[in-house]
Amino acid sequence: MQDTHVAKRRNRKEYEQGFLFSLGILLTGMLLEWITKGKGTGLPSWPLNVQIGLSFIIILVFVHIYYRELNALKWLSRVPAAISAISLFSFLVLIMGLSPQNDPDAPGILRYTGLSHIRNSFPFLLSGLYLLTSLGLTVLRRSSPFTLKNIGFLLNHAGLWIIVFAGSLGAGDLQRVNLRVRESETVWYGMDDRHQIKELPFTLKLVDFTIDQYNPKLAYIRSEDLSFPKGIANNLVQVEQGMDVEIDGWKIEVREFLPDAFKDSTGFFASTERMSVPAAYLNASNILNGNEETGWISCGSFMLPPEFLKLDDTYSLAMTNPEPRTYSSLIEVMTKDGKLIEHDLQVNKPLKVSGWNLYQLSYDERMGKWSELSVIEAIKDPWLAVIYLGIFMVLAGAVYMFWLGKN
Repeated sequence: MQDTHVAKRRNRKEYEQGFLFSLGILLTGMLLEWITKGKGTGLPSWPLNVQIGLSFIIILVFVHIYYRELNALKWLSRVPAAISAISLFSFLVLIMGLSPQNDPDAPGILRYTGLSHIRNSFPFLLSGLYLLTSLGLTVLRRSSPFTLKNIGFLLNHAGLWIIVFAGSLGAGDLQRVNLRVRESETVWYGMDDRHQIKELPFTLKLVDFTIDQYNPKLAYIRSEDLSFPKGIANNLVQVEQGMDVEIDGWKIEVREFLPDAFKDSTGFFASTERMSVPAAYLNASNILNGNEETGWISCGSFMLPPEFLKLDDTYSLAMTNPEPRTYSSLIEVMTKDGKLIEHDLQVNKPLKVSGWNLYQLSYDERMGKWSELSVIEAIKDPWLAVIYLGIFMVLAGAVYMFWLGKN
């Protein structure tokens, strides 16, 4: 019983040491950021990143072979160190995902501590080294002597090590380029994250850009500031021909809905001309006092102002801008070797060409469905296959451990 109590106390002390060590790494990284005025570490690219990675692996194996009995290395290869390393790394990744990164207008305290550019900051670099060292030593220690029972453990931890290793070293080789191309135009370049022009190993022509939109929504708003009152049932429902809806004591009927319309002196009329807008003719009657209002509403555009139906001194009816259901770009890509590829590029249907993945990113939202501009993102990540290998190993390890436990 006393031995169990001593073991628990020693285990708790190791966890405390691990999290204190993680806190020290975080503060050290922030201090280095402060000293360098938030300039960060930079991201090595090919071939320097490969040289750094191989050197790190050699040093890790050398230390494990010749110095693995040192208390510090034993501690680094145990669970408390691994948990604290994963916690620190995950904490920084979480901040990176939830906060704007590389914002030139970020507050000084965020820039000078590296929190505005975590991916190339000293805290992220040191936490990655801590995690890779702890996981690497753990994998090496558990791999000898090799047993079948250790396969699941080794696959899980080695897979995670590969994911972090490849993701960190490959960051410098990752390229993101935005191509802004109009219908009938051909481009062979784009703008990277640093707002510098990047030439691509292919040409891209936008043949046609199309958008399929949902119907706009009926909105019950305050006339003074166009805000939505809180706690109103049935607000923001999609407009449909012949629709009846009750909102805040008003019975509203959509007598006519025009997905594409223009306005003249008599009201809105159906039109398929460019820059037409959706419009609806409404009848609204107050259930309590019998007041009745009729008229057109429209979301408008940058060419036509929006139309509102005033119900009383406080509230009006309006129409929201239609939301896109899907949008796609019909493109023609010509590679350097003369291969012509035609592809309907959609949000979830990328195209891989010449080592680059092309994604439908955006369009001219001001023009809406009449946009002739398509924004396409080209991404090149040569380390992605290595990351997939790590993910496959983690999944395989989980399946193996499940099967082992079941049997």
